[in-house]
Amino acid sequence: MFDIKNNLSKIKVILDKFHGVTKIGAATIVSTAVSGLFWFYIAGVLGTSQYGEVSYVIAIAVSVLIFLVFGGGNAFLVFIPKGIKIQPPVYVITLITISIASTIIYFIFYDIGLCMIIIGSGVFGLVVSELLGLKSYKKYAIYFIIQRVLMVVFAISLYHIIGFDGIIIGIGLSYFPAFLQVYEVFKDRPKIDFSIIRSHIQFLCTSYVLDITRTFTSTIDKIIIAPMLGFALLGNYQIGIQVLSVLLILPGVLYSYTVPHDASGNTNKKLKITGVLFSIVLVIPTIILSPILIPIILPEFTESITVIQLISISLIPITISALYISKFLGQERIKIVLIGSGMFITIQIITILILGEIYSVNGVAMSYLIASTLEAIYLFMVDQRGSKNNSKLIVNKEGENHL
Repeated sequence: MFDIKNNLSKIKVILDKFHGVTKIGAATIVSTAVSGLFWFYIAGVLGTSQYGEVSYVIAIAVSVLIFLVFGGGNAFLVFIPKGIKIQPPVYVITLITISIASTIIYFIFYDIGLCMIIIGSGVFGLVVSELLGLKSYKKYAIYFIIQRVLMVVFAISLYHIIGFDGIIIGIGLSYFPAFLQVYEVFKDRPKIDFSIIRSHIQFLCTSYVLDITRTFTSTIDKIIIAPMLGFALLGNYQIGIQVLSVLLILPGVLYSYTVPHDASGNTNKKLKITGVLFSIVLVIPTIILSPILIPIILPEFTESITVIQLISISLIPITISALYISKFLGQERIKIVLIGSGMFITIQIITILILGEIYSVNGVAMSYLIASTLEAIYLFMVDQRGSKNNSKLIVNKEGENHL
């Protein structure tokens, strides 16, 4: 007989077990949907060249920013779950550096929007990492959704008032509510213990280099494409990246959820395997539907169809890489992740210069797929080698005990 009460209780247990990942997932799905619609709207309004130009400016802002946060995001994800109060000193150092850097950049470029993105997104990135480290998933979801909604409201409103620059300023403004969480950290005047930084300086320095390399994996292509192929082709390439960013909801959710849990020693193997299988399922309709939908939705971006198809396949290796990165960060084996990121950038730059020259924007898309695949293979091989070494160690210990 079908026991409704018993089955409902089982469902409740499952939902309770994964309440964190469902909240992160809901926040990521809503925020990515809002962001995706926003960027597709902006692409349709601006056209290929100006859309490429916006992407180029944001890539520069993100590239500058990553030199100013000193690995704080990964430190929050790894050390907060272990009860280490690292937030106050990291926030102080970051606020000082981004304030000084933004002032200098303003007097070089006279671009207030660029400065606002650097300040706002720098603080926002640390705040969401802190909330994930605290496993405060509801608050994380609220901040993420508010940021995306404000981005749409501010950027579109300011675009219609002051034009192109309004988009950049609006994006920068949308991050500023994150300062409320920074206020929460400092309102009770906590002790700012810089000795915590000194005692974990090796991890922070390695994390800093890792952040730089991983950020350049998302910006170096745009920085190269603009002068090499022009803003119009960059615009077509960016549409492919935007589609990938929507598909990346899944690995993003899994990574955000699993890093603090891996740091606490709680692995989620079944969840990770399910994530990889689901990423494979997502790629197939993307390849089939893009030639049908792009000419209807964005007729100016028909050159992006092949780009979308190629880049969407990258979802599979990126998902695999994200899960191995989560595992290695949780174990504080950050150098492995750093080498993988360095491989991605090196391979991507080399293949962009070669394939971009031969196949134009489609060659750049190929380079992204090749780099992400080789990084996933490297991380998989390192993990397998580590598992074999651990197995040998266990066997040897059992043999010694038997003797």
